[in-house]
Amino acid sequence: MNMKKHYLKYGCISLIALGVLALCGAVPNAAKIDINAKCALIMEVKNGNVLFAKNANERFPPASTAKIMTAIVASENMPLDTKIAVSKKAAEVEPVVAGITPGAEYALEDLLRAALIRSGNDAAKVISEGVGSTKNDFSGLMNKKAEKIGMGDTYFANASGLPTSAKDTQFVTARDLALMMRYALKNETIMKTLSKKTCDITGSDGKKIHLTSINKTLFNEDDALWGKTGYTKEAKRTFVGVDASSRPRIIIAVLQSDDLWRDLAKLKTAGLELYEERQRSVFTKIRDFFVSLIFR
Repeated sequence: MNMKKHYLKYGCISLIALGVLALCGAVPNAAKIDINAKCALIMEVKNGNVLFAKNANERFPPASTAKIMTAIVASENMPLDTKIAVSKKAAEVEPVVAGITPGAEYALEDLLRAALIRSGNDAAKVISEGVGSTKNDFSGLMNKKAEKIGMGDTYFANASGLPTSAKDTQFVTARDLALMMRYALKNETIMKTLSKKTCDITGSDGKKIHLTSINKTLFNEDDALWGKTGYTKEAKRTFVGVDASSRPRIIIAVLQSDDLWRDLAKLKTAGLELYEERQRSVFTKIRDFFVSLIFR
């Protein structure tokens, strides 16, 4: 009889322990972070664990977050000091431009700065022309890289993320954006560029162009995120990035937001809290639980 009680006692303890373990690893419910965005995801940088997800697998246009993939493909296929001439067609791309000069040559690194800091669609176009002989060649490289990274719900049609037609054919998910950002973290040039508030570039014509980031979070220390914003009418506000730190902890991806800056502030605050909670030892939680039972 005593032996039965013994097994029953420790059987119950084991079940409770398993329950605590399950709770420690649970992904938070979307309702716990009140955001405007239709889709969002918070991922741990270190291991790819998802801390928060809201419609993370729904497909929507990426807008200028596509420029992260443009930077990945370009920097992996061409030396950063390579000079690329600006075609007339590239210089005329709208609406957001860096103001590069037609006919002038710019180093690839400066074009990446123009594309990532100022979100220059003209710079993205020049990059695609320099790295790929045609638009389709470059977008093909983008999609091939996306597939290799594991972005199974993504399609890029150009280097800028601009709509391809009245109904945009490009799409991505919040989950895939986070995977792309996690890969981009390995690229020092991209991360250093995304952290800059301002930067000056100069082409072969000698004209200095001052770039100011359109990522407003960089100008608020508490809310700062290193990442890429995007906007089109169909995509609404989009974003993918990491907490501003020498060792980023979380990745935040957002699609379809009408209140991006507020969404990002909420997601960063909640995301870091969730991260710190996950880092606490599971065994410490179990210990505290049993201590509380003993001393009731």
